Amino acid sequence: MVTESTILSLNPDRKVLLGYESALQAGGFQVISVQSPIEARFEIDMGRCGVFLSSYLTPVVIYQDLADRFRRNCPNGLVAYVSCQPNEKVDDSDIQLSLRDEPNSIVERLRTKTIQ
Repeated sequence: MVTESTILSLNPDRKVLLGYESALQAGGFQVISVQSPIEARFEIDMGRCGVFLSSYLTPVVIYQDLADRFRRNCPNGLVAYVSCQPNEKVDDSDIQLSLRDEPNSIVERLRTKTIQ
C-alpha cells in the first residue's frame, strides 16, 4: 500500500541513492528508489504517491516535468528537492533540503512534513 510514508526517490548517483534509501528506511519510510527519469515517470504513473524526492543532479527541466506529473497523479503528495547550496530555491518543491544536510536530518524534516 502506498501512503504518505512512501518516498519515491530519484537520484542518478547509485551511492547517494542507496544512502538515502537506507536512512529513509531506518526512519520508517517505505522507499521506491529509481535512477532515471523514465523509471520515475513509470512509478508516478503507477500511482506511487507520498513524497517525490529528487535533487540537483536531475536537470531542472526534467525535475519540473516530473514534479508536475507527480502533482497531477498524486494531488495529496509532497515534492522534496535536495539542492546543492543551502539557500538555493526551487519553486516546484514543497520541502527544500540541502546537500549539506545529513541523511538523518533529511529523514526528520520529511517525517515532520508527512505527519502533519
